[in-house]
Amino acid sequence: MGKLRLYPLLLGEAEVSAKLDIFWSLSKDETVVKVPILGFLILGGSHPVLVDTGFRSAERCTSVHKLGPHRTRDEWSVGAQLGRFGITRDDIRYVVLTHLHYDHVGNCESFPNAEIVVQREELKAAAAPKARHIAVGGGGFFYDRMDVAMLVDRLWAQVALIEGAEEIIPGVRCEPFWNSHTPGSQVVYVDTDAGRVACIGDICRKTEINIEQQIPPGLYYDLESMQMAIYKLKRDADICLPTHDYKVWENYGNDGL
Repeated sequence: MGKLRLYPLLLGEAEVSAKLDIFWSLSKDETVVKVPILGFLILGGSHPVLVDTGFRSAERCTSVHKLGPHRTRDEWSVGAQLGRFGITRDDIRYVVLTHLHYDHVGNCESFPNAEIVVQREELKAAAAPKARHIAVGGGGFFYDRMDVAMLVDRLWAQVALIEGAEEIIPGVRCEPFWNSHTPGSQVVYVDTDAGRVACIGDICRKTEINIEQQIPPGLYYDLESMQMAIYKLKRDADICLPTHDYKVWENYGNDGL
């Protein structure tokens, strides 16, 4: 079997503060920037694997989570993005969730034949988040109650809870980074011709700042754990692919890696 191929999928767009890219005390940037909502398709293995699924609806992002504008288009739907590679949602055998924030876990019910792989610690954190009373985040610190309810009820038979590092298929490995971006965030490492590629969720937002310069992003669960996470990623991964960096889409959206 040859090396795996990995392709970013453009699943939506959001307008957010540029401060999210960098540890708060180091930035005075007040601008609002457009960022992508990306997922990742892994082909060439025994089964197609999807990493993250985007948000449920743009309207929910603003009305429930009290966030800035989010948008999608027909060509940004999961079905349309998979269709670029001749893949349907029924073909996906594994959906791996880096974490359970609203913009990574929407529409899991669209994959009837998939195991939904998540760290047990992350599901516990999403079901009973500690930070409930901030003004944004829908009362759940960016965990959408609708998505969590779907996982623990209607989709429960499809949920594959893991506890620690685990290989999903040969060449695709999940590794937890506890208390980094979220309590149970995990990175998906993929062996490709380009090297060891890491789908890192939101552990970093811009690789040149957060990974290369080792400056933590602005949103983290525990600062020390985040610092350890970005150090480990710089050491272990040849290429890091964050979810909210348009450079990932510009560099790899057509040909993958």
